[in-house]
Amino acid sequence: MTTRPAGPGAAVEILAIGDELLLGATVDTNSAWIARRLAAEGIVVVRKTTVGDDVALITQALDDALRRTGTVLCTGGLGPTPDDLTRHAVAAQYGRRIVVDEAWVQILRERHAARGMEMPAINRVQGEHPEGARLLHNARGTAPGIVVHDDAIGTTILLPGVPHEMRGLMEDDVVPLLRERLQPTSRLVSRLLRTAGLSEALLAERVADIAAGVTAPLSLAYLPHVTGVDLRVTAPATHEADAVALQDFLRQRLAADVYAADETDLADVVGGMLKERGLTVALAESCTGGLLAKRLTDGAGASAYLHAGFVTYANDAKRDQLGVPAETLALHGAVSELCARQMAEGARQVASADVAISITGVAGPGGGSEEKPVGTVWIAVALPAGTHARLFRFSGDRGIVRDRSAQAALDMLRRRLSDDADQPGASQRATPDAG
Repeated sequence: MTTRPAGPGAAVEILAIGDELLLGATVDTNSAWIARRLAAEGIVVVRKTTVGDDVALITQALDDALRRTGTVLCTGGLGPTPDDLTRHAVAAQYGRRIVVDEAWVQILRERHAARGMEMPAINRVQGEHPEGARLLHNARGTAPGIVVHDDAIGTTILLPGVPHEMRGLMEDDVVPLLRERLQPTSRLVSRLLRTAGLSEALLAERVADIAAGVTAPLSLAYLPHVTGVDLRVTAPATHEADAVALQDFLRQRLAADVYAADETDLADVVGGMLKERGLTVALAESCTGGLLAKRLTDGAGASAYLHAGFVTYANDAKRDQLGVPAETLALHGAVSELCARQMAEGARQVASADVAISITGVAGPGGGSEEKPVGTVWIAVALPAGTHARLFRFSGDRGIVRDRSAQAALDMLRRRLSDDADQPGASQRATPDAG
């Protein structure tokens, strides 16, 4: 146990705990989310450390972190199994014994009873905490958050490793607590633009002159991912108007290639457009195996516009369910413009939908040829005014090809619904690989 020196202001450290993180079995997305969330509050994450499920290692890492900043956020190791040791390591660091919060144990019993179950005895462990700690009510899971404080040592906040539980506790309790204790004075604001149909290189080229003029305290970042590239403008809160102006300028330049000015998913954007226009959609999927339907139904309210989805993986299914002629399949193959068009038109007719999307391609790792290598995908959109088809050549493994195919299909429909296929940038769009 170490006496804490004067801390560096509104700064914290993150301690991510779990053997699964070190083995690579689980990717630590929690730390990245926490860092982004705290940055928006003007609280800086100065270091992140990952340790396994070992009391001595956790205690040493926690001691080092508390020496530096005096405020540490720990994620993971709060489950009911023997390898969940975080509570004990923190208790040792603060020189406190472990006690049980019987009120929390009773809450867990009642939750199990409400589902017609008896609480396993092992769950009682999740009522344990260092003596004198404050428990944070977790409405989304069985592990409460735990706050331990000592004026001479500092503050340690324990959060569950399950992402949605951690985020809920951060928003409900931790962020307000840190605001009060750390009194940050330089809150940051971020403005986002989400693009589709542009590679990172082409996007950078399109906005090169604007980016060259961005100077401190504003910053502009390119955030590539599998399905597209985001642009993020960041600035101190005192320069929020400048950040908004830069975001607007970038959006005007990129025009139709921007589908959202926040973190909204493209599927939600397309769903909103369909709902607003009173249109229904049918889906005909081959290589994506229902992924497009999943994307559209991940959000609530899809029944307002999604009529039906067909996963016609086999050629016989394309013929029998969607009416694709056997001649098309024999002469052109399933991965062809004609087949994609006929799949979309067949789905639209069979489902009595206003519009339809089809995807057919070679996702890999096998099945490719010299003429149609892995990553070859045809996508078609059938509308009352006609059917539009486009060939894509995606890079990446099977999962990436499927993800990019679903994103490209949504983007095609978005552009057609907006009547913006011929706006600036549309004719020179690159295959929407992230980088």
